[in-house]
Parts: sequence; C-alpha cells; structure tokens
Amino acid sequence: MISDALVISFGVSLVCTLILPVVVLAVLLITRKLNPLPLLAGFASFFVSQILLRIPLLQVLSTQSWFAAFAAHTVVYVIVVGGLSAGLFEETARLVGAKLLKKHRTYKDMLSFGLGHGLCEVILLIGLGQLNNLLFCLMVRDPQLAASLGFGNDLLQAVTQQLAAASPLMVYLGILERVSAVMYHVFATCLVFLAVKRRRPGLYLAAILAHTVFNAGVSLVLMGLSYVVNTAVASVLTELALLAAGLACTAFTLSQRSRFDAPEALAQTSKNES
Repeated sequence: MISDALVISFGVSLVCTLILPVVVLAVLLITRKLNPLPLLAGFASFFVSQILLRIPLLQVLSTQSWFAAFAAHTVVYVIVVGGLSAGLFEETARLVGAKLLKKHRTYKDMLSFGLGHGLCEVILLIGLGQLNNLLFCLMVRDPQLAASLGFGNDLLQAVTQQLAAASPLMVYLGILERVSAVMYHVFATCLVFLAVKRRRPGLYLAAILAHTVFNAGVSLVLMGLSYVVNTAVASVLTELALLAAGLACTAFTLSQRSRFDAPEALAQTSKNES
C-alpha cells in the first residue's frame, strides 16, 4: 500500500518541479527580468543534448555486452558516463548556443540561457515524472480507474511495488538536489558564455571538468558515506554538500557580472594586469 506521506511528497515535488518553475519563468518574462530568445535557446540546449542525443545513446549502449562489463567498474563508470559524458554533451550544447547568440551575450542573456537549460531539466526529468507518479498513485487506490485506462492487475502490482519502495525523505531530497543543479547550470552557462565572449576556450574545458566533478561527485560521495552511516543519513549529508557547492557556484556567477558588462578592451586590460 502507498502511504499518504509518500503521495503528499509526490504532490509537493510536483509543485516545486513543474508548477513553480513554469510560474517563475512566466513572471520573470512578463517583468522582463529574462530575455525570451536565450531562455528558449537554453531549453533547446538541454533538450537536444540530453533528450535527443545522450540519453538515447546510453540506452543503445546499455544493450551491448561490452558496455555492461564496463558498467561493472562502478567508480570509472560513474565518472565517465555519469559525469564526463554529461559534461561533454551539455557544455558543448551550451557552447553552440552561446556562439549562435551573437547579439545576446549580456549577463541577463546568460542568466536566461542558464535558467532555461536548468529548469528544462527540472520540468522534463523530475516534474513530469512526479505527475506520472501521482497518476499511478490514483490508479493504485482506484482499481476501476486503472482498468478503464487499460492497466491489468499484474502491471498495477508491479507499479505499486515500485512506488512503495520510494520514501518521502528521498523525494524531498530530490527537490533540494534540483535547486543545487539549477545553480550549477547557471554557473556552467556563465563559464561557457565567458569562454565565447572573452575568447577563452579554457573556460569551456573548465565547465566540462566542473560538470564531471559535480555529477560524479554526488554519486561517489554518497557511495563513500554509505559505508559509514545508513543510507538516509548519507543522502542528507550528500545533498547538503551539493547545496554548498551550488551556493559556491552562485557566488561565482554573481561575481562575474562586471566581466559581462565591461567593454572588450577594458576586460582584456584587466586580464593582462591579472
């Protein structure tokens, strides 16, 4: 049986990862705090790099025996597939977007692109997933509804077992993780836009490295802590560490505003002096 607490956690997560992002983006666009073109480009960069390219590629590779053998090497797999591959696909998509947006490389444009990329991930991968979970919860509690939608008893039992294995704590921690991830995405967008705007390709490579560390670090820290404390405590500590990293990313992003707004000549002079 699915507990009321779990259903409530799905509902809260749905509000935070689907409804709230849409409302916030709408308000920011109406009040002109964001620019629509870079925002849409940010959405497209995530959708193309992950939904159309990386995720389908990993699904194809997962059917190959050599890839399954590689996945057995957990640490290397987490670093290469969980971290580096995501960094290569997403940061390259950001790079292409920044190069195409020749007249939209201000600090405001960068924020618009970064929020578009980050919130697209939140909405598509988490928000819609929680909507799906809530619908399944309704069907589990109302077998007639499930039958009317073509769900047999076997499938319904399988869904019930999967949902019952989830815990409200993990759902809430997932919300916190998305907040940290969005802060990272804006930070990475800042690096890539600066790489293009100031012609410093090393910043693009730094974004890939940061993405690898950010993604792989979460899994590796969680695995390490799980040997010391129970899974729940390890998850909480990992998400707090991730939040601290996200806040550090935000502090860096805020400190870079002058580098976006300064004239090219002044920025080059500052670079030479440093």
